[in-house]
Amino acid sequence: MKRTYVVMALLLLVALVLFVLYLRPSGTNKAAGTALQGGGVEYYTCPMHPSVIAYKPGPCPICGMTLVKKVSGGHTGGHEAPQGGEVAVTQDQRVQANISTSAASLIPFSGSVSASGVVAYAEPSQSIVAARGRGRIEHMFVDRTGAVVRRGDPLLSIYSPELIGAEEEYLIALGSVDDATRSQLIAASRKRLAERFGITEAQINRLEREREMQSSATYSSPIAGTVIRKPVVQGQYVEEGTTLFELADLSRVWVVASVPEQDIRSVRNGDTVEVTLDAYPGVLFKSRVGFIEPVLDADSRTVRVRTELANPEGKLKPNMYARIALKRAPREALAVPTSAVLFTGRHPRVWVESEPGRFAPHVVSVGLTSGAFTEILSGLNEGDMVASTGGFLIDSESQLEAPAGGGHP
Repeated sequence: MKRTYVVMALLLLVALVLFVLYLRPSGTNKAAGTALQGGGVEYYTCPMHPSVIAYKPGPCPICGMTLVKKVSGGHTGGHEAPQGGEVAVTQDQRVQANISTSAASLIPFSGSVSASGVVAYAEPSQSIVAARGRGRIEHMFVDRTGAVVRRGDPLLSIYSPELIGAEEEYLIALGSVDDATRSQLIAASRKRLAERFGITEAQINRLEREREMQSSATYSSPIAGTVIRKPVVQGQYVEEGTTLFELADLSRVWVVASVPEQDIRSVRNGDTVEVTLDAYPGVLFKSRVGFIEPVLDADSRTVRVRTELANPEGKLKPNMYARIALKRAPREALAVPTSAVLFTGRHPRVWVESEPGRFAPHVVSVGLTSGAFTEILSGLNEGDMVASTGGFLIDSESQLEAPAGGGHP
């Protein structure tokens, strides 16, 4: 039994050695290849798996595709060896690797930038009602968050000893017999009652007629809107400046989106904005860019972009998630198929067919992407033939044929 195991192990070892010799890389021992008159070494590789190198024709051990003949350091098929990062491709390789080309051309290019956002309160439509002095809340006319109020509606009343003192000063000024200062005292007292405690002109006139002081001040809504926060309750003592109500007019809302840093160059004030929300599938809200924040968020690497939407029915609720598409006006731009642009290095690049069967890398600067096309800002000319499919295989081939430590950047 032990003898059988030893024989089987020896057979497996011999098979492994033969397989390694069959697929030995050219950089390990070029002498194993067939030396040609031009000084090159003939070997075989797979168009789909360039790491597979053999010195005999046959199938690829990974995918089964027929290995293609190559020459390292010499000539093959009538083509010169590629120079300056170029890659030579035979017709058979072109078919097997599904390499096709398209011309860089000027096309009507609208382009769009997509970003996520959130519905927010429109800041100009918000208002805070704060206590004008120390006192105790006597009555809450509006006692819940979410209540809808009109401009001038009473919100609450506060018992205020300071108000009583201000009213006494006014009555004293009315009874003054010194005509030189009487008018000045009356004007100053009226102004204090109005600006300090919010007493209306009608209430001051009634105080003057009836000489009956009010012990509490009534606070009215400064806007028509919705109560979004009510941090106080009836009977609570408050200090001057205490927030009593926060109100917002929701007939108009903002949508604030976070645009990635690399896309902000394509956004302009006035660009058309299309907003969609999960709450209303199939409903499209249209507006325009109203403001682009001048500061980049250092954590998210985004810039906030704002648009405003009419909300007469209250369908748009603050804090709803939204998706926006920023549309640029149509213009003519140089573009190539998006599949032709490779992002495998420090800079995007495309492979340009400089002559039949020969491809050279071109570093490009890209703009917006619209549908199946990507805008090219620099690096290409109109009419350049680029590899629209098979570019990754050409890229792999260029690295395989590059000298040790070389290759494209």
